[in-house]
Amino acid sequence: MMLVFFIDSFIWQLVIVPILTIGTGVLIAIRVEKAYVAPLITLVLNLAIEMTMSLVYYETLHSPSSWNVLLPIPAFLIAYAFIGKRKTERHMENLS
Repeated sequence: MMLVFFIDSFIWQLVIVPILTIGTGVLIAIRVEKAYVAPLITLVLNLAIEMTMSLVYYETLHSPSSWNVLLPIPAFLIAYAFIGKRKTERHMENLS
């Protein structure tokens, strides 16, 4: 039995998946204060989503897409920026 999915594939692939994967990766990285965690979480989540969708729609696994290379890059950059900002703010508070 095939599960019917009612979200447009364009919206799903270009909006929802990046927000879910990058957002979750960045939030976890900020929480543990390690920027390298963001791309790892993003990669694992994106692979899991791709494998799940492949099994649901095609009933077989397909090769990973280029999103698995592209999505971890902004995840790392965003996490690095937020963590760096937080560390700078803490350092400035300690100086005053």
